[in-house]
Amino acid sequence: MKRENSKRWLRIIAIVTAAALSGGLTAGIERGSASNVRIDIYAKIAAARQTAHSIAPFDNIQSKNIRLTETVYWEYEAGGKLNAPLALPDGKLFLTTANGLLSIVDKNGKPIISKNQYTELTAPAMNRKGEIWISGGSARLYRYDSKGSGEMMGMYYFRGKTEKLIPSAAITDGEGLPYFSYQHAVLSLNEAGEKEMLLLPEGVSVTGMAPAGQGVFALGSNGTLYAVQGSRLLWQAELEPALREAKLAADGSGGVVLAAGKALARYEADGTLRFKRELDAAPAGGWTSPVVLGGDEGVFVAAEQRGNAIVAFRLEDGAERWRVSASGAGGGFSPAALAPDRAGGVVLAAGRSGAVIAIDGEAGTIAGSFKHAAGAAAGGVAVMGGGRIAYASASVLVAAGPYRPVAVTYAAAALKLPLGKRLLLADKLKLSAPVAVSYRTDNAKVVRVSGEGILTPVAVGKANIVVEAITPGYKGQLKLPVEITAASSTLKATHAAQKIKLSSGKAFTVQTVSIPKGMPVTLGTAKRTVGTAQGLMDIAKSYGADAAINGTYFSAYEGLPEPYGMMMLDGKMEFLGNTGTTIGFTWDGTVLMDHLRAKIVGGTNGSFSHPNNWYAYFMNRTPAKGVSTAVMFTPKKGKQIGFAYGTAVTVRNGVVTSEARNKNVDIPSDGYVLVFAGAEEKLADRFKAGDKVEYKLETTNLVGKAVDWSRVHTAVGAGPRLVKDGKLAINPSAEGFTEAKILTNAAARSGILVKQDGTVLLATVPAATMREWGDIMLKLGAHQAMNLDGGASSGLYAGGRPITTPGRLISNALVFGNNLKY
Repeated sequence: MKRENSKRWLRIIAIVTAAALSGGLTAGIERGSASNVRIDIYAKIAAARQTAHSIAPFDNIQSKNIRLTETVYWEYEAGGKLNAPLALPDGKLFLTTANGLLSIVDKNGKPIISKNQYTELTAPAMNRKGEIWISGGSARLYRYDSKGSGEMMGMYYFRGKTEKLIPSAAITDGEGLPYFSYQHAVLSLNEAGEKEMLLLPEGVSVTGMAPAGQGVFALGSNGTLYAVQGSRLLWQAELEPALREAKLAADGSGGVVLAAGKALARYEADGTLRFKRELDAAPAGGWTSPVVLGGDEGVFVAAEQRGNAIVAFRLEDGAERWRVSASGAGGGFSPAALAPDRAGGVVLAAGRSGAVIAIDGEAGTIAGSFKHAAGAAAGGVAVMGGGRIAYASASVLVAAGPYRPVAVTYAAAALKLPLGKRLLLADKLKLSAPVAVSYRTDNAKVVRVSGEGILTPVAVGKANIVVEAITPGYKGQLKLPVEITAASSTLKATHAAQKIKLSSGKAFTVQTVSIPKGMPVTLGTAKRTVGTAQGLMDIAKSYGADAAINGTYFSAYEGLPEPYGMMMLDGKMEFLGNTGTTIGFTWDGTVLMDHLRAKIVGGTNGSFSHPNNWYAYFMNRTPAKGVSTAVMFTPKKGKQIGFAYGTAVTVRNGVVTSEARNKNVDIPSDGYVLVFAGAEEKLADRFKAGDKVEYKLETTNLVGKAVDWSRVHTAVGAGPRLVKDGKLAINPSAEGFTEAKILTNAAARSGILVKQDGTVLLATVPAATMREWGDIMLKLGAHQAMNLDGGASSGLYAGGRPITTPGRLISNALVFGNNLKY
């Protein structure tokens, strides 16, 4: 095989791979554009949906010199049985379904346009002008463009027409005009946009068509070949009986070739019979649709439907040029199994076994072969470039192709990390392509790594962290050595009791603990779950803290002790509380403070648009029975959601695994549970087992401006804000507070401030109004400051002992220390 042919074949081989079982390929080409091949698939859809697509060499074929792997990039649920997809020049895909849906998706499978034509549709076809033609039920014809703009160009009526039948798919001739057939009619649209038709004799149906330079060739069920241009019959030829069930193909020069059993023929554009030839033996099961190759000596190629032979015949006279026996075809080839690469001189043949065989059109030898490890019958295929394809399998569009290498590198060749100090690998990880990655450790007894790439030391020792590209279509891996050493930090939390006198003359004794910049911090939760209570000192000791202070408000008097404010641990939001102020700690030691507001926006199967969108407005909050709600429950809530009402959707590793009504379901350690109740219960209908699910957290401030908290690993919300940029900034009503103990009354207070040099100060006071508490923070040197939960919850811990002891068990606390137990 010539080198240029081999390269071309490598680009094309993926075209037919997906159609290798019961499907296949038919090709039509516009006049004067020998490389502009339009591939249409007519395949019986397999009932079972397959998504495993590795390709392995097919051993009993002559050549094994090529190795290729195919992977699924993404899947798109079209909402109906898909026709052959059409690849647009900008990488998008134009889709139609048998039940009338029309859509455009981008190269990542995200829907851009979605419409319903409310009638059956066939596969789209594009001409060189960029016009997209679709035929529909009852002889309708539609024209669209690549932006999804278009309309029905007309419905065709003629005597004896039977409504609600499905026409043939549209094809375009060498001038780009659309043609399709319906019963005994050949229908078209001329340059002026006027409907034209040519009727075959009553009772004679159109059994096949092929494009001509001007118009089409139509084969009638009466065994007559018709050359049609608009409403004109240019010529007709009554075929001998042996050719009456022939397969047609454009010959590349305006004429047509026919193959049926032992008979072959070719007609010129003007109706001249170029040749008629009888073979010595009929093909097993008949011929597939032929395809035409040019080259030094033009040939047309056909394969046996129930045999292993692939045969090339000269365009000049029909003489056999070469014959190949593909013993691994698995009982032959489907009727439209061949696809030509005219520029490369290669024919691709999809065997019924799933094997794809490439034949050098000049040499008549097998250039290579592949076979699906788990083949999926296809309803249509489109070439997306770079060896990538998109093919239809029932109602699902699957994008697939070869793996592409991605370089995964880190700023250092190895890491040394002390106990108690965590690290976010993504900060200094570099990728040669924008892909998603996974993280794993080969020794979890030394170091753990989260799905977000957070390294947490466990014990002194050595391990390796493996970072691997997981975006479909890519392969790349980094093995990063990590050494965990003993804790070596000299940072120290310092307690002091400070006397503060305000301008009003009132004096306060304030307990403070100074936390130097860079001391590790996390949010400690009671019993390491959300929605329970524990003593402050018990929480602090559980996390190995040097210092701790109570955090957000929680339900202390009735029901479960569930929190009210924002809670973020290990870079993941675990509770939403859209009131007050939130403090956040980033990986580089920066401290953020803002009126953080957050909402969960979800999507399924790659789309965040209707009907794939969903939402949850609570997280880990137990809903009251009978109310309307949409809640997400994460593993931080515990082993189960804790109640048995509403509809629960379980998601594991981003895939829906089950749905249950009125049941206390388990929360998976590798996922979450969505519960919809009341008026929101209808949202559960948007999920079904196997759906891919994702969500994003949209964060804004009090006035709706987007804020970036993506690098925050720990956060807790309470409030109100006391100091902003060194100035008093107290407005509890604007933050959503309504209770007198916040607005006007004096009470025991806890708070946190950040000095301009980055030092954090934890503070408690026995009794103060919120205004007094703000003035105290300014006296303590606050550049930023906020209030935390107070009253009986107010507590401070340092040096292994309580400084301020809470009057009750609490829900959560900010914990600081050099050797935290995360």
